[in-house]
Amino acid sequence: MRRAFISAFVAALLGVAFPRFAETTQTAPQPAKESEDKARRCLNPATRTAQVPSDGRPIMSENAIGNNPQEKQYREEIERLLTIEIQNVKIAVTDVELKHKRLMQLYPRLQYYQEIVLEDVPGAWREGDYVNSKKVLSLTYDLPADGSSKLTCLVMDSMTRNVYHPDQWTRKLMRLYYPNVQMVELETHRHNFSMPSPGAPAITLEATSPEIQLRALRLIYLNLRTALYSMDMLIASYYDKRNRRNEWQINL
Repeated sequence: MRRAFISAFVAALLGVAFPRFAETTQTAPQPAKESEDKARRCLNPATRTAQVPSDGRPIMSENAIGNNPQEKQYREEIERLLTIEIQNVKIAVTDVELKHKRLMQLYPRLQYYQEIVLEDVPGAWREGDYVNSKKVLSLTYDLPADGSSKLTCLVMDSMTRNVYHPDQWTRKLMRLYYPNVQMVELETHRHNFSMPSPGAPAITLEATSPEIQLRALRLIYLNLRTALYSMDMLIASYYDKRNRRNEWQINL
């Protein structure tokens, strides 16, 4: 009787100390299909299917350049530069899509949505104010039936806040609806105003001056290249962790 009691007590103790694997197994987290932050979502999907020039030339309004006949050469040069920058962004997007196809094999949770932190500065002097800043690049993908990943929306989110006056802050967002590279939505929120104002139509990049478009497209290109580097680091870290996983077991 005493021996049976001791055996039952030991079995109960082992059950508490070493629970069954089946009881502790948890289901894998489901991949996020969109950002939890609504500002980093594609708010106007119809922009992606907007009409673009069939001849491949950049979108430029008639009043983008003045009517001075001497400015014709300048306009032609601006169109040439815009064409180059648009093509560079498209190539960068293609490279990101190819890298993402490899990345989602290793990290299935990233197959629909991924956020990449480009900058996280706790404090720096900018324009006479001591601010902390953060820049995030969010990538939203679509997975067609053929299994190929397609980038549908890219959002660049920049946030700054005054360290000594936290109520003074600025948040800027740029949404690129691929494949219309020039159709980029511009949105800015500050502690004292928002652009565009609530209910007003969105401000798009193609309606701005050609010089602003050039700067924006170059910025998008650099951020995509930074995202590509971050993806490479994620892949490298996966294999580094895999190669070290059982290292302690062979260290005899």
